[in-house]
Amino acid sequence: MESSTIRERGGRAEGVALPLTVDRHLPTPLPDQLTQGLRRLIAEGALLPGDAVPSSRRLAAHLGISRGSVETAYGQLAVEGFLVTTERSATRINPDLPATARTARARPRVPASPRRRLRNYIDLRPGFGGDDPLREPAFRRAWRESLDLDPGPIDPLGQPDARWAIADYLRLARGMAVDPDEIILTSGSRDGLRLLLSSGIDGAIAVENPGFPGLRQAMTDQRLVPLDLAAGSPAGVSAAVVTPNHQFPHGTPMPVDHRVRLLEWAERGDVILIEDDYDSEARFTRTVLPTLYELASSTDSRAQVVHIGTFSTLLTSAVSTGYLISHGEISSRLMAMRTALGPAFSPILQMAISSYLGSGGLRRRISRGRRRLRAAEEVVAEAGPIPGLVHDGRTLVIETSAAEADRLLRQLADRGILVASLARGWTGGDQVRHGLVIAHSNVEATVLRRALATVQALLSRIQT
Repeated sequence: MESSTIRERGGRAEGVALPLTVDRHLPTPLPDQLTQGLRRLIAEGALLPGDAVPSSRRLAAHLGISRGSVETAYGQLAVEGFLVTTERSATRINPDLPATARTARARPRVPASPRRRLRNYIDLRPGFGGDDPLREPAFRRAWRESLDLDPGPIDPLGQPDARWAIADYLRLARGMAVDPDEIILTSGSRDGLRLLLSSGIDGAIAVENPGFPGLRQAMTDQRLVPLDLAAGSPAGVSAAVVTPNHQFPHGTPMPVDHRVRLLEWAERGDVILIEDDYDSEARFTRTVLPTLYELASSTDSRAQVVHIGTFSTLLTSAVSTGYLISHGEISSRLMAMRTALGPAFSPILQMAISSYLGSGGLRRRISRGRRRLRAAEEVVAEAGPIPGLVHDGRTLVIETSAAEADRLLRQLADRGILVASLARGWTGGDQVRHGLVIAHSNVEATVLRRALATVQALLSRIQT
């Protein structure tokens, strides 16, 4: 970093000080730094109309920079009207510079470059966590390969290779027979939901109560009503958001008979069923119940089902990719809206996802997740009693009072452990239960063991 406090003599710039600073390590070019510095001096009154500035040769020599950098800065200020040049005379501050240009004013703070944060916390929230795909050799290889591939003409619904790869993945991993032409790529499940809501869905939307709060956060501008088929189906709704393959909070699947009743209710009321398929791969075995989308097709149901899938849970939200599957009249509306808005995310990333799926990278990742789930179950069994624990499915639920839940959430976060709030799964009312929801398969066994020990210690303090 160099500074200048030159005083020109010989009648050219006598008595004029220029406290300028340049820093070669900044990303801002040196001419721009000089331009900004001179504007600041003029605004603050350190340079007045008619004052001479040092010659480009002298200022460049003093700062140890090229004369061309100084001349570029002077030329820019002359174009802006701050400087005037006269042949065989010093360059001066414009004698006719208006007062408004010389008034010191608060200048906007130059934002500092954001610091990259290391991941130094344990994320045990459902829908988060897992090993980082960006460090996975298979995913990095797929990304490099995508840079060498020509994605072809841009398709707003999704590049053909990516849509075919998703259809093939669903066939192999889920047993779903899906036409690639029925797939629309999104930047995640919430993007898919907003696309659907923009396609002409009016009226109230039913949501499971309790239910996973993920998509509910994207519907703050909608009128939501609780959906509880056991207590009686709500009337007068246009759509319903359900998570049949991962019921909140325990992560258990919806039984087949409940799925059939749900389709019958939707058909009678002309309700669009929005099937959120998040985290459906997190299970011990390959066996999985048919999705609502499949069930509607196999039973010739006239219920309209839109299947929302996402890779954000498997690949973290940093990758933020997903898809919609639908057919019929609602599919035409969705395709028209997606075409009007353009592609949901970069075709290059679409090609990377296509390569990753085609190489079997995602299926191997799912297998690692299942092994981690089995290991997590062993850790829970070894951990001993956990006050308030209910473990009926793929997540751990610890029920407490509202005050205790809030305190535990804060204390765990202070210790670098993130868990979910049980109460967020309810739409309100007297049925709300409080506590913690822990996705224990998000991390390796050694990390989970430490986290559960912390949870047990905090709960023991509350009990005593």
